[in-house]
Amino acid sequence: MRKLLLVTLGVAGSLILYVAVFSVVHRPLTLGDIARYLDVKLGYARTLPSPKLILFAGSNGRYSHRCGPMAAPLGVPCANLSIGVGIGLDFLLDQVRSIMQAGDIVYMPLEYEQYSVSEAEMNAGMHNATLVHDRREQLWQLPAYRIVQAYAYFDLPFLIHGAVEMALDARGHARRTSLATLTPQGDESGHTAAAAQAYAGFLGAARLTLPNIPADSHAQRVLRRFLVEAREHGVVVVGGLPTVPDHVHISPGDIERIRAAFVGGGQRMLVLDNRSQYALDCFFDTLAHLNEDCQRRHSAQVGKELASLLRPEMASALDRLAVRSR
Repeated sequence: MRKLLLVTLGVAGSLILYVAVFSVVHRPLTLGDIARYLDVKLGYARTLPSPKLILFAGSNGRYSHRCGPMAAPLGVPCANLSIGVGIGLDFLLDQVRSIMQAGDIVYMPLEYEQYSVSEAEMNAGMHNATLVHDRREQLWQLPAYRIVQAYAYFDLPFLIHGAVEMALDARGHARRTSLATLTPQGDESGHTAAAAQAYAGFLGAARLTLPNIPADSHAQRVLRRFLVEAREHGVVVVGGLPTVPDHVHISPGDIERIRAAFVGGGQRMLVLDNRSQYALDCFFDTLAHLNEDCQRRHSAQVGKELASLLRPEMASALDRLAVRSR
């Protein structure tokens, strides 16, 4: 009995120590940006009237899409809520839900790999650290098993990386991209073609093979619930394709499965004639990020096509706005 008590106390003490350590140790230069980006992007979005355009995807949404040229043909304000891949889609869609209103338009050029994410992969995303360190009010609203999973995200490599990042942060070390490189609307800026020359060798040697998109997945079910809810609240969601080089093969079947995901949720899909594919010299530091000039050109084309696709919805939204303002 005494041995059992000692073991129980040892386990309990270890758990308390684990929680205490990882409630303090964090990664301010990498994962810390998630909360900072969300605070700035959501704060700006909440100042905008509706109808408004909301851009949402992974990092291609941030680097390859730009609010100004995209929203101009629609005649509405715009907020870019895109951050990066590897953050739970369910967590990020909750952030979009928090600021969307009837009449809004959400454009979603999700990265191809996001459509095949399993429940286990989604629940193990980087947002767990954000929930524990920066969004505890959201953490405690989750089911008990998700709270446990959030704390189980941490391990020895996290402890080591966290100690290093905290030391560098204390010395004023800054990342190459940060809040300082964002436009007020939340787009990435300053990633010019000239700056891209530093990555030309890497891009030339890089190879990208797109994953096959399954007919169904946990990520698609999460997305479908969001699409249906948005439709029921008078929000139009348009799916799009992420930016990749023009030498990359995109399966027509994969495009149709993406289209089916959005249409199946009662929403729309926009596929540009070039399938959002560009020459290699249009890219910045990865095969998913356009440089700033190509970002603007791509965004202008998407905005033009969105305006054509959504003309009836925009007219209806503006009519509702006029009625409310009387």
